[in-house]
Amino acid sequence: MAVVVTSAERARDLRRPPALVRAAVQGSGAGQMMMTSYYRDDMTGLPEMSVVGRSLWEKSGLVAGDIEVAILYDHFTPFVLVQLEELGFCGRGEAKDFVADGGIELDGRLPVNPHGGQLGEAYVHGMNGITEAVRQLRGTAANQLPAPRTALVTAGTGVPTSALILTTG
Repeated sequence: MAVVVTSAERARDLRRPPALVRAAVQGSGAGQMMMTSYYRDDMTGLPEMSVVGRSLWEKSGLVAGDIEVAILYDHFTPFVLVQLEELGFCGRGEAKDFVADGGIELDGRLPVNPHGGQLGEAYVHGMNGITEAVRQLRGTAANQLPAPRTALVTAGTGVPTSALILTTG
């Protein structure tokens, strides 16, 4: 798999429509060590993802409700739930209900990992998430959603993490 990054002007001349980077951020939590800090008082959250989320929304000018598909780093299933909460798609402690109510299904309020994620498609450290987001925005994904214009992609959780928002233009 390859990702070609170029200017928006140049990308518009290519044969396939571009996915534009609206915002990209990286962050870590207070007192974070090389991996998740096992000395936190509360182990049910990912403060580094909260830092990333706040910065991502500020830089993009968007809010969680503007995102039409989310490609969440899912190296461990529970981290999908925590990311939904930390990024503001639902309140703290509400992710289980958001998922149980079909919120992340292909026809849900926020389709998550329509390609199967790393647990269902392949574990290639998030690159498949970026390519899936681009495919969704271009309309070429295997489990294509109806014409999304915004996609959120997150990277490894529990380490200084990152995320980006891609748009159709």
